Amino acid sequence: MTNKRKRYLLSILVLAFLLVGSIVACEIQALPSPPAITARPSSFSFIAEQGEPNPRSQTLSIWNSGNGMLSWSISDSAPWLSLSPTSGSSTGEVNDVAVSVDNISMSTGDYTAIITIAALSASNTPQTIVVNLTINSSPVQEAEQVAEQIIDALDTDRLLEIGYSHPEEVVTVQGVIVRAYYAEDSTGQPTFLDFHDPYEGYFTCVIWHEDRQTNEPIRDKFVEAFPPNPETYFLDKKVRVEGKIEIYKGTPEIILADPSRIWIVE
Repeated sequence: MTNKRKRYLLSILVLAFLLVGSIVACEIQALPSPPAITARPSSFSFIAEQGEPNPRSQTLSIWNSGNGMLSWSISDSAPWLSLSPTSGSSTGEVNDVAVSVDNISMSTGDYTAIITIAALSASNTPQTIVVNLTINSSPVQEAEQVAEQIIDALDTDRLLEIGYSHPEEVVTVQGVIVRAYYAEDSTGQPTFLDFHDPYEGYFTCVIWHEDRQTNEPIRDKFVEAFPPNPETYFLDKKVRVEGKIEIYKGTPEIILADPSRIWIVE
């Protein structure tokens, strides 16, 4: 009798534990999931020109992809970036945020900022979004920069400094060719394009008859590109010449081997 009673009490206890476990499991299953932050797009890219109006603002969409109420706030890491509004709430509807950049007084280059979306009750807080900003030079500024990089053919001191200190630097030189001739009877049969008369001590361009190492014809290429010949074609013309500055007997010069390295400018 005692054993039966013990077995009966044990069965009651087991049933009670099973019943309590079922109730707890039902309550756990019944608990709703917390709010969750969802935002699109996952990144932004802005392109602007220095000194020009700011690019158009873009839209960041935020909504609750979980349950309940999502109360969010938003912040950024850059002074050139602005967000409006900076907080909101969602039970599933989409909240739009205007993302704007202010590139006034900023230098050209690439910039990056981070947008952070936070919500205390969200299961996936915080969320971050990358914003990239590229500021290019305006066409006017690019033209000015090109002009600054062009060296006057009569600026002998600057050309000498480049030739002595930066012989590997490729530069662009501009000027009017006032004297040109083909020294057919001289060694190497050079063609001289001079930017000053007298030419001594001033920048000049030299076109050799052929490459002195490979014997490849050079002057013939210039005659074909600039008929009837380069000394006639370029005389009294304003040109630009591109190449490395070499120093010969204290005078700066560029050795031309490719016709594409010299052209007429208006």
